[in-house]
Amino acid sequence: MIAYKTPSRIIFQTLNYTFFIVFSISILVPFINALAISLSGYHAAVAGKIGLWPVDFQLAAYKELAVNKTFFRSFLNTVGLTVVNTILSVTISLCSAYALAHKYFIGRGVVFTYLLITMFFSGGLIPTYLLIMELGLGNTYWALILPGLIHPTYIIIYKNMIDRLPKELMESAEVDGAGEFSLLFRIVLPMVLPMTMAFVIFSAVAYWNEWFGVLLYIRDKSMWTLQFQLREILSRGALEDQQLNPFGETIIHPENIKMAALMLTILPIIIIYPFVQKYFIHGQFVGAVKG
Repeated sequence: MIAYKTPSRIIFQTLNYTFFIVFSISILVPFINALAISLSGYHAAVAGKIGLWPVDFQLAAYKELAVNKTFFRSFLNTVGLTVVNTILSVTISLCSAYALAHKYFIGRGVVFTYLLITMFFSGGLIPTYLLIMELGLGNTYWALILPGLIHPTYIIIYKNMIDRLPKELMESAEVDGAGEFSLLFRIVLPMVLPMTMAFVIFSAVAYWNEWFGVLLYIRDKSMWTLQFQLREILSRGALEDQQLNPFGETIIHPENIKMAALMLTILPIIIIYPFVQKYFIHGQFVGAVKG
């Protein structure tokens, strides 16, 4: 089939490409500039003449962050919380959806309605804060784990997908003696794996960027996440326990530290994303068709 380009279509494509090229440049230029600043020398940062290429190339800022105990601990906290929260939230959502989709679950309509209500109404910030503190979860990792474990959106999408799975497949597995856990993890999970990977990406990015919960509930600096540590670096303009020269001045310019911390915060997600992109796109497509 030959596609003829009408003048209106040519104009649309031209404007469309132009918009996305300009949009991409507006994202890439600040990113490249931040990377160049993080890799530049002290005097180049003082002069403020760094463009898209490092001036007096050096890795001093990254070395300073690598040996800083506070920054390294915040990195470990973020990795740990991201892994734990992502696994728990996705697993709980899948198990809850499987239970709601089960034909023998009495009252599943009431529970499903309750989930829908929580999507539109919440207790608010102050009641949530008071509840966390009354439960004794303040200044603990549990305050960063428990409040966000249940995702009604994930549960609803999972339930809709499980409802559309072939009933004959489930029944044949039951006849062969498969239990509920076997049905869930050996039959259902492989069939909803693309959507599961999409949820994993959504959750991992959200938990990796967590900082507001730390601001509310955490007082111990050893429990700070990477994003909250970055917030402190950007606001203070320096690292805690940063190395000083004999005159009490910082060896590395604050702008180098800020941009290096910014790069170390966002690079892990940028590096991982290309390897899971196919699951992300496939998951979105399946959810759009079956949801």
